[in-house]
Amino acid sequence: MAVHVPLTLEAQLEARALMMSTNNILSPANGEPIIVPSQDVVLGLYYMTVTVLTPKAKAWC
Repeated sequence: MAVHVPLTLEAQLEARALMMSTNNILSPANGEPIIVPSQDVVLGLYYMTVTVLTPKAKAWC
């Protein structure tokens, strides 16, 4: 079994840059997103950004 390791400094920097999470958002195979927010995150962001308060919610604030 072979192990491939970047030996030169340039190869190490290139590998580090290619493996960063900001560069791995879409799958290179089919272009679909790899990182997808869960339903909890989406719902939490919605509740954090909602601006209209119901009368019941105003009573608790």
